[in-house]
Amino acid sequence: MTVRQWVLALSAGEEVERHAAGAHLAALGPAALPALMDALRDDASPVTETALLSALRSIGAPGFEPVLDALQDAVPGSHWRALRVFTRLGTSVLDGYLRALAHDDPFVRRAAVSGIKGCGEDALPVAKRLVPLLGDGNREVRQAAVHAFCSWGAAVVPLLQSVRRNGPGSARGGALECLAEIGGEGAISAPDRAALERLVQIKLLDDLPVPLACCFLSWIAVSTGDQAGVTEMLGLTAAYPVPFSTGVHAADCDSHGGLDDDPHDRYRRVFVTPELAGWTLVVGSWCDPSAAEREADVLDACERLSARYGRAQAYWYGAQNDGSAVLVAERGETLRRLAYIPGDDTQHLDLGIPLAYEQERRTALGLPALTAEHLEVDEDDDEWMWELLEIATKLAGELSLDPLSIDAGTPARGIGLLALTEYGRRLGAPYGALRM
Repeated sequence: MTVRQWVLALSAGEEVERHAAGAHLAALGPAALPALMDALRDDASPVTETALLSALRSIGAPGFEPVLDALQDAVPGSHWRALRVFTRLGTSVLDGYLRALAHDDPFVRRAAVSGIKGCGEDALPVAKRLVPLLGDGNREVRQAAVHAFCSWGAAVVPLLQSVRRNGPGSARGGALECLAEIGGEGAISAPDRAALERLVQIKLLDDLPVPLACCFLSWIAVSTGDQAGVTEMLGLTAAYPVPFSTGVHAADCDSHGGLDDDPHDRYRRVFVTPELAGWTLVVGSWCDPSAAEREADVLDACERLSARYGRAQAYWYGAQNDGSAVLVAERGETLRRLAYIPGDDTQHLDLGIPLAYEQERRTALGLPALTAEHLEVDEDDDEWMWELLEIATKLAGELSLDPLSIDAGTPARGIGLLALTEYGRRLGAPYGALRM
């Protein structure tokens, strides 16, 4: 068999044949690289990235430069095959990755950073070599370096703190972002905290509202400008002022909990807006009226707030057709609660009688009215299903404020606050750098 045939055998149907091909190519060593590169460059090759990667790892360091050449030769938009292989070559090519950090092409520098990150703890001894990339002239390279340092966690905190003290100056901002992600306020020095507080005060001088554009948006709307009273009634603590856009960024970040995270992490913090056209909004996953852990508490909170301020509403909205949930309370009583989340059984959330808005929309769509005895809707009724997907923002626009329509022209009074909930007091403030 030719070398090319051995490479094609990496995709054989029988596992024995695939193993034999891998062993033969490993024995050939660098002599197998030209045929392996032909397969890597061919997006239509039956040889998978995983099979190529296994063969290249068996060859080790000599394979680095050929894969780098294939990466550079790839046409933008169809280079993903070469990129995925390049960034997963492993510790045996660590020296090659380090050389590539100085490459003229930012795409290669970013790929090299990702490759070093993929080496895990084996790369810790050379972490200092990545410090200049925290100040790289290319934004994507800088962000890749931040992600690499964050993946190493507490082990690189002393190095990052040294960068904050001693430079290089271009890397100081990236080092601060890493420290915030890795250890929160506890990893940031007192001078840095003071500098951030000064920056916030400057930003607040001309702060303006922006849309509450979050992938998973939860909020409570209260018909008052009494921000302090709302904060006190909800038991929120450790509140500190932030620019409006920073509060929105915090709410968005907090709502993206991973599968391995504590499910309560997303409930640690909320953004309390300044008064907006007579309403105060509390924004964060903690406000979700449909979450199993929160539904009873959110209902109670809205009833208490509405007893004091007249009206309070809670909403959840998934921006990618994930669904909606609404809760409307007035003068201490819940008038309506409903939710539509595709694939989930939400009938237990139904409370109250249909709102005028619901009936008006059904009339507009040529659908029969809902009644208190028949709130269920036909799952085959596509028009109403699509309506329910966006009912949170549309109903809010009718009853209070559509959070997606808030902008610099929205009447605003006061400043926004980030505050901890009871989860935040128990679990600690969320880690992570926030955009200013």
